[in-house]
Amino acid sequence: MINELSVWTSAIVVIDLAIAVAAICGFRVLFGLLAGVNTTVELSEKDNYAFGISFAGGAGALALVLSAAVSGDAAVDLFVEALNVVTYAIAGIVLLKVGSLVNDLVIFHKLSLKDAVAKHNVGAGVIQASNFLALGIIIRSAVNWVEVENWEGLLPVLLVFIAAQLVLLIVTRLRAQIFSRRHDGESFQKAIEAGNTALAIRYAGHIIGTALAVSAGGSMVEYLHYEPLISAASWAAVAVSLTLVLSVLALIARSAILVKIDVVEEVDNQQNVGIAFVEAVIFIAIGLLLGGVLS
Repeated sequence: MINELSVWTSAIVVIDLAIAVAAICGFRVLFGLLAGVNTTVELSEKDNYAFGISFAGGAGALALVLSAAVSGDAAVDLFVEALNVVTYAIAGIVLLKVGSLVNDLVIFHKLSLKDAVAKHNVGAGVIQASNFLALGIIIRSAVNWVEVENWEGLLPVLLVFIAAQLVLLIVTRLRAQIFSRRHDGESFQKAIEAGNTALAIRYAGHIIGTALAVSAGGSMVEYLHYEPLISAASWAAVAVSLTLVLSVLALIARSAILVKIDVVEEVDNQQNVGIAFVEAVIFIAIGLLLGGVLS
């Protein structure tokens, strides 16, 4: 019995890992095609760090989605297990690329992240990577929330994905307004385009922290199998509230942790990436704590 169970478990692990590796390889190919570049040349010959950071964020996000698809009880049939994982692998790749387009064309509408990454703008690469990871965290949470690991779970996951894009848009506009107010109407997106990596790092922490807070909202809302729209809308409402709570708590924590440090001068003007990383971790830490408290 133990040997049979071990063989079955080993077969499931091999299938899931093989699909995961194939999915990430496929993501790399698609990533290069949509960017209009050869990924090998971009990564090794041109040494485009921005491109590598962006791709790494996408690969990590896809892994997050797949980790949700393979979690829980395995299907009773190896073919069904493989089909379920492949379904979420394809859906994950599609949603992440759609999210990338939304991030480039809507959220960062004054800056072409694609063009900036092609020009080796590391800040743009960090922003793309953080957007991927944020979406990966939220999609993973949504898959676990619906507790359905086949195609029937795709609709509520899609609804949560759409709601997440709205939340990320709100956070980005909030950061842009804060930056503009601090700098006499200057543009946050133009500062990123000019190469302020520190700003991008702080923003990345805020976005990932927000994703963690949004994911925590899933534990506060019950998924109603026959009312996916109402369920997703309820989660979105909670997510917005938690996003505001995250921002307030992060501000308080930053005031205590970075006391006597002018973060505006250090990050915005001097482009101090060290301080930016500290701020980013504060946002992520608050997001993790909210998830731990609410789960």
